Amino acid sequence: MSPKNNHDPTSSGDSGSANVQEADLQEMEDVNQSLDELSCALDAVEQRTDDIMSQLRELLDSNREIRRLLAEEKDNAEQPEDDNMDGQKSGNEAK
Repeated sequence: MSPKNNHDPTSSGDSGSANVQEADLQEMEDVNQSLDELSCALDAVEQRTDDIMSQLRELLDSNREIRRLLAEEKDNAEQPEDDNMDGQKSGNEAK
């Protein structure tokens, strides 16, 4: 919305000035209401963004934990195989 011109050459006298002032007040109220609505919408977007970031952090932490557990399982699975191979080599050498 563009602001109203207080010096409108088509208006004359005090009644015109009063109408302009009322129109200006109404326009300011409308702009104020629009700003309040915009502020509420931005707050909602910010809250959703915060919620999404929180969920992403939880997912990242969960994935890190799963990868850590898988790496531990892989290490544990490889260690007994190495022990068995060493044991088999010793047994074969004994023959």
